[in-house]
Amino acid sequence: MKKLLSFSLAALVGVMLTNCADEAPMDTDLYPQTVYIVGAHSRIIDANLDLSYDVDTVNLSLTVSGNRPLDRDVTVTLAECPEAIENYNHREVSAQARQYRHLAEGVYTIPSNDVTVKAGQIYKTFPIYVKPAELKCDSLYMLGFRITNTSAYEATKIDTIALVNLHLVNKYSGQYYMNGVIKNVDNPDDSLVYVMPRQLVATDDGKTVRMFHYNNEWQEGANNDYRPTHTFKISIHSDNTLTLTSWDKFDLIKGGGKYYPEQKAFTIWYEYRENERTWHTRGFLYKERKNNTEQHAINDWMEEMVNWEE
Repeated sequence: MKKLLSFSLAALVGVMLTNCADEAPMDTDLYPQTVYIVGAHSRIIDANLDLSYDVDTVNLSLTVSGNRPLDRDVTVTLAECPEAIENYNHREVSAQARQYRHLAEGVYTIPSNDVTVKAGQIYKTFPIYVKPAELKCDSLYMLGFRITNTSAYEATKIDTIALVNLHLVNKYSGQYYMNGVIKNVDNPDDSLVYVMPRQLVATDDGKTVRMFHYNNEWQEGANNDYRPTHTFKISIHSDNTLTLTSWDKFDLIKGGGKYYPEQKAFTIWYEYRENERTWHTRGFLYKERKNNTEQHAINDWMEEMVNWEE
């Protein structure tokens, strides 16, 4: 009897092990499948709009969580929710600071509010077509979307709303450093050598950026706004030469230089009036480097180019 019981237990264990072996973990749902917008859990999704395009595309990604590929098509419906932008401004943005704005009608189009993630796929994109030239570089823009319906599975409770923060960019925009010297035209001994970070802001089109002169760049909430009086535009031509023009009230007399694509750097010069004196600025403007090796390389290049002609 004892031997029979031992055999029966052994047989039962063998059957259980066989069943477990036949049912691999990837053959079953280890957790519920839910539909969500990729990145919505971070509250803000950053998206760039390239001013070199008449129409640029912002893509949201819709996916279904789970450990197995989809065995059916899942259609997801999205709707705009501008009230989410208002709520974000109210909760996160000071009343004295710039508020995020919803895009005006006609600036963007949505081909369809429905997106279908096909069986076997991982995700599907939801395209939004935007006209970058219709936007202003000093305004903050945002779009809000939420999941309103799914053909299968439930929408996740925490990733159903996506706030898309839109940034204007072009080939030349980004974080740079200005390595230059400012001299009094009437008294060259009255000079200043400096290295200073400069954020080049995309504006107008795909080949124009705005730059701050020597004064500190304006920050959100700062008391002193130097944008009208101390900024100018740099336009890069097809031969990589530059044209400089005042953004607003900066008393720019003349200027020029050249862009070097392989170095992602400019040689730049300009003259301006300030405090009834004429000043001449000359130097290098180079894009931020990722590591010391790249920084050494651009330093070597600037040394070789130190006597460049204006």
